[in-house]
Amino acid sequence: MSSTVLVLTEDGDTQARHVARALTGRGADTLVLDPGWFPGAARLSVTLDPSGSARRTLVTDERRVDLDRLTSVWFRRPGPPLGEPAGDGTVQQNGFASDVWDTLDCPAVPASRAVIQRAQRKLYQLSVAGRLGFELPSTLISTDHDELLDFYLAHQGQIVTRVLNRPWAITERTPPEEVTTLSDPKGTGPFPLVAQAHVLRRLALRVIVTGARVFAAEIHSPKSVRRLRPHSLPDDVSGRCLGLMRTLGLSFGTIDLTLTPEGRYVFLEMNPEGGFLLIEEITGMPITESLCDLLLALPSPEQT
Repeated sequence: MSSTVLVLTEDGDTQARHVARALTGRGADTLVLDPGWFPGAARLSVTLDPSGSARRTLVTDERRVDLDRLTSVWFRRPGPPLGEPAGDGTVQQNGFASDVWDTLDCPAVPASRAVIQRAQRKLYQLSVAGRLGFELPSTLISTDHDELLDFYLAHQGQIVTRVLNRPWAITERTPPEEVTTLSDPKGTGPFPLVAQAHVLRRLALRVIVTGARVFAAEIHSPKSVRRLRPHSLPDDVSGRCLGLMRTLGLSFGTIDLTLTPEGRYVFLEMNPEGGFLLIEEITGMPITESLCDLLLALPSPEQT
């Protein structure tokens, strides 16, 4: 029997489409679905018998899928259903769809939604990374303007800031115009803010972990794809990356590190939805192949 893989992601996700094509090329029946299609272009039904056994069915404009026959599900970037334009429809649609995804009886990559949501909490992942031996930048997460201003002054303004649970800004340091936001007790900026001391950098590194495999790439310049190169991590750093993923309960994710001029590896963040496609295209590292192994429940070379 062929494998059936469900990929839940936002519409237009080129990385998901790329992996889906690779899965199809390996004989898997693959469906890429945007949960935002509910309740229009896609419908969900669950039938329970008197014993509580469930039959879950997904119907799109093109096909009917028995969700209980799935080999795996990839929670790539699953957004909520669109629901109704007003009232409680959106909440009801989201709640029902969430129940369906959370009760699927198949392996989930990188993990169940609850585990993914916990792993995405920045304070939690920073704490775990620190306990596992990663060096961290000096960090403050706060809603207190005075604390933020004190942190800014203590580091002579050499800090990076962003809003909690938003992607890191491209700029490496807090520009002078943001100091007003930090010092104004009635601040105009969103909170809570994450502030980290600026770390001198020789290289930016993106580490992609798929199961037991670790791929690392050097990012010499964000403006030039020609500056993406494979990077050989020291064994202890590679081991900490694997340990972080195991502790977070994830089978897939990307880890951003900074390599300092002195050769220290500093942890920045982990993202279970991180991108790798451009890195793979430039460096030739077999990341898609390894991810397909996960989704098809095949052991990686390190596990055989």
